[in-house]
Amino acid sequence: MPETQIIAERLSTLEIPERFASLKDKKMLVTGAAGFLGGALFRRLAAYGCDVTATVLHPAEAEALRKEGFKAKVLDLGSEEPFEPVVEGMDLVFNVAAMFRETEHGETIYTKVNRDGALKLCKAAAAVGVERFVHCSTVGVHGDVKEIPCKETTPYNPTNHYTRSKLKGELAILEFARSLPADGMVVTANRPGICYGPGDTRMLILFKNVLKNRLVVIGKGDVYCHLDYVDDQTNTFLLSAVAPREAVHGEAFNIASGEAVPVNTVIKTIADYGGVKHARLRVPARPIWLLGWACELICMPLSIQPPLFRRRVGFFMENRIFDLTKARERMGYVSEWNYPEGIARTIDWYRANNMV
Repeated sequence: MPETQIIAERLSTLEIPERFASLKDKKMLVTGAAGFLGGALFRRLAAYGCDVTATVLHPAEAEALRKEGFKAKVLDLGSEEPFEPVVEGMDLVFNVAAMFRETEHGETIYTKVNRDGALKLCKAAAAVGVERFVHCSTVGVHGDVKEIPCKETTPYNPTNHYTRSKLKGELAILEFARSLPADGMVVTANRPGICYGPGDTRMLILFKNVLKNRLVVIGKGDVYCHLDYVDDQTNTFLLSAVAPREAVHGEAFNIASGEAVPVNTVIKTIADYGGVKHARLRVPARPIWLLGWACELICMPLSIQPPLFRRRVGFFMENRIFDLTKARERMGYVSEWNYPEGIARTIDWYRANNMV
């Protein structure tokens, strides 16, 4: 099932919550709407009956959305074309588009898209009078966190092309925000954690390997991860769009769901709900990380996607525990999903779509 259709089966027509009611009169743009998170946000706004337009990378994706009755445009953040025509007439822009999985490319192209393109879009939005610009960054800017729990002020420690380029983009956008007039566009950066839920395919490999009893745990499985259920994350985008200017302008927010738990606990929860035995096979982490590094070193100059890369190994090696106080106090964010409920919903969706 195409990712642009993943939320349609869950959402039809929804009553917009009172806290988001002011969005009903706004014209909104969601970039990256062919992806999991962008698609979830776009379809949620559409289900609320909002005037929302999607942007996608490929013309065929735009045409598919139009056939469903949605508004869609094509946007390539790496393009040299002006972005003002894309954002003209919009009140709010949610920038979720990014280069993420293309590990066969070098860091230059990541930076071109995730920093230069994102900043160019933000500047275009300000130039045409957009009221708010909510940028999707990543908690990966903190990498293997050295301060537990990790706060927004914790030193940055990005570990790969993607997270380094996302950090560059976030910093550039927030610096631009500081140059805007007091009554100018409101700019916010949200940093989602490991986002998952019905429709996600990035975490599918973990769920599938656990449920088919073929998971090999890299390392001891004792590092902590802080999962981010998709509905919680889309809530924070909307909260950023309605929060008072003084609470969110020029600010970045770490976002996650529930509590941080060891990777072993996540694996056991998947296994228990799925009715299978908990994975027991383990391999040392460092050699696998080095193997991923070697795969990248060999494959990337040849523009070949590596069969193994360090970012995936990092799930088993890097601590991710986040303090959500700032998001709670500034925008009123309270997680509505804990990991057992989120995992159960996700497994049900995978099984309903014959993916596991």
